[in-house]
Amino acid sequence: MKKIIIWVLVLGLLAGFLAPFISSSADETSQAATFGFKENLATTYGKTIPVPLQISANCSNLILKIADSVVLEVKKPKKKELYFLDTKDFKIGAFLLDLQVTDANGNTYTEQRNLRILSDIKPERWSLKLGASYEHNSKNYTQGLTFWNGELYESTGDPNQDGSSMVAKINMNTGEALQKGSTTFQQKLDASKFGEGIAVLNDQIYQLTWKNQQCFVYDTQTFQLKKELSYSGEGWGLCTDGKQLIMSDGTERLTFRDPNTFQSLRTIEVYTDQGPLPQLNELEYIDGLIYANIYTTNFVAVIEPVLGRVIALIDAGNLVTAGKGSGEVLNGIAHNPKTGKIYMTGKFWSKMFEVSIIK
Repeated sequence: MKKIIIWVLVLGLLAGFLAPFISSSADETSQAATFGFKENLATTYGKTIPVPLQISANCSNLILKIADSVVLEVKKPKKKELYFLDTKDFKIGAFLLDLQVTDANGNTYTEQRNLRILSDIKPERWSLKLGASYEHNSKNYTQGLTFWNGELYESTGDPNQDGSSMVAKINMNTGEALQKGSTTFQQKLDASKFGEGIAVLNDQIYQLTWKNQQCFVYDTQTFQLKKELSYSGEGWGLCTDGKQLIMSDGTERLTFRDPNTFQSLRTIEVYTDQGPLPQLNELEYIDGLIYANIYTTNFVAVIEPVLGRVIALIDAGNLVTAGKGSGEVLNGIAHNPKTGKIYMTGKFWSKMFEVSIIK
């Protein structure tokens, strides 16, 4: 019994003796490479900022990645290295800074920070002047609104899960689905599908679904389903620049998609000079700019499509006051290229309004 106690005491003493060395070794490992700043970085597009790097161990190689792209590689780095980051080499948005060093024994250590590049533009504040009003079906939970060849198209969701999701060509005098003879220009979705935004391109209607990850493609004349396309994540708003489809997913991200395959071609993150602008919903492309309803607000963001900078915020409070009634949030922007007129409405609204933008 005494021998056991003695061995326990010996082992305890050894553990106490070795602990500082083990701790020191671990600390050295964790600090083999680090950034010269503790917090994440935030800067403005157009600026060049220094990124200091500190190397405390004898390292054979250093790699700095930004968004998975190698921007700096140094053989036998010094204890202090400095990288100058030109934000014009990147887009606006959030990025991961990934520092990797390899020591003389081939061990690799990693340190990471987040980088956020803000817009260099402070958004202007625009307003609306209300014009003529039109009938709008108050049963329509508006998710998409757009013109094609001078005719209005609308898509709806189904918050009550009663099979009310649909896409239709709209009679602007009645707010109902257009009818010609015995033909009603409308296609309803199965109750398991929640309809979202629409865009029309090359005589084809593209309709998103919220969580089903399906995009339905219809013929504009017959409303017959031509094909189904798929995507990952949620579908919210949709518009087109005449070549590509542009899709929102409820975040600050907009995805540009191939109209034939629906594959992602590129993405942008929508930012102001203060940070990201999430909850982007129904979309419309007007004169080279993307107009986006900001869900649950009375504002519409005006976005330049190259970098994602918000150039203006439209206060539509007067429109909401005039049109909401017992309905829900503002949602629905449609531009008629043939007349240049813009129309807006909301979910379950009984009216749609022609509007003029006051800059």
